[in-house]
Amino acid sequence: MTFSSRLTYLISFAPIYLFLKLARLVPFRRRVALGGALASFALRRFPPARARVMSNLGRIRPDLSEADALALCARIGRQLGRTLTEILFGEEHQSRHLAFRVSGPGLAAIEAAHAEGKPILLVSAHFGQWDAARIHLRDALGVEVGALYRPNNNPYYEPYLAAGAAASGTPLVPKGNDGFRMLLRHLKGGGAFAIMADQYHSGGEVLPFLGADAKTALTPAELAIRYKAPLVPCFGIRRDAEEAIDVIFEEPIPVAAPEVMMTEFNNRATARIEADPDQWLWPHRRWKGLEKR
Repeated sequence: MTFSSRLTYLISFAPIYLFLKLARLVPFRRRVALGGALASFALRRFPPARARVMSNLGRIRPDLSEADALALCARIGRQLGRTLTEILFGEEHQSRHLAFRVSGPGLAAIEAAHAEGKPILLVSAHFGQWDAARIHLRDALGVEVGALYRPNNNPYYEPYLAAGAAASGTPLVPKGNDGFRMLLRHLKGGGAFAIMADQYHSGGEVLPFLGADAKTALTPAELAIRYKAPLVPCFGIRRDAEEAIDVIFEEPIPVAAPEVMMTEFNNRATARIEADPDQWLWPHRRWKGLEKR
């Protein structure tokens, strides 16, 4: 890494570091609210991030006026900031998280697989409180759920993010060949794993997502077929009025061709995002390389 790139990363991490240190002076739930407010402000005021969100909204929701899109952008930032704050202060989040209201037919499939010592695959999206399902399974059922994640490019921010994500369940496996081998060993031994399948994947298949073509990883379906594991879509949805998280384990995706299975996941994620659009990670370049299609 060059000196200039390291300096750039350091400068961009400085406000995050300041928040991490000063926010500890504030009670946890207020800290989460503060993180949401700061992220909402940043997403509206930082031109590159705002432009990406507005571009994605324009692609998927052309019916929105500019004012409505900007208002949605503010809500997206608030929800994202709250989740990231909870992850960055992961150890506190384990004991002070909002109440979970758990439902869905997928929970029975998870319990049955766990009782038989079979592997379990959760497939989800960067939506709402995306670690809630892992936390619940560990605390309520004793099922430790590992996760596949993409390390952050910023070497100063990455250790904090990784430590927070690991607090919700281990092993935390970085994307790449070495990480994938760790994932396979974990599943082969009857472990449980969660994969976020809503992000751009350069080698993925082009499948519909939110009504537009997007490159989608087939890995969750391929692993479920290979290890005969239930592939259970799950979502943690924030409910502000009740100050609770709805943790929903949906019906496992039926075994079929990987493209069919991941199209089904995309359809289910789309339904969740359409119902609560402010809870998805709109700053992500989900349609990279396909913007003109």
